[in-house]
Amino acid sequence: MTKQEMIMEVARNLGYQPYIDDDGDICVPYQLKNIYFLVGKDDEQFASVVYPQFAEVPEGEETLTLAVCNKLSREVKLVKVYICENLKAVTASCEFFYTDMESLQCSVENSLNILGMIRSAYRTAKEELTN
Repeated sequence: MTKQEMIMEVARNLGYQPYIDDDGDICVPYQLKNIYFLVGKDDEQFASVVYPQFAEVPEGEETLTLAVCNKLSREVKLVKVYICENLKAVTASCEFFYTDMESLQCSVENSLNILGMIRSAYRTAKEELTN
């Protein structure tokens, strides 16, 4: 079974309806968000889960946004929050290794839960840093 097939099966077993997008990535609709699984090399038991461009970066707030991203990356386990290369949006990702279907399922479930709450955590962290 390929890595893509494994992730698709795990997502279905968790009750989601994953599909393959035009780029060949796995998209999982989750809590009105599109979360993407980037499969990479099939021989490596590693996956990257991305919630792209979930917040805009207002002009002039790049430094504040970097501080918010840094705070979240430090405080929330398993997640990386960063400004996209164009400095216009914020993206979050979870990356993990897995050993078998059970560990893959646990990591997929954890990643979806974390990325499902990251937008709210981002807003809260931004408010904390501006007050």
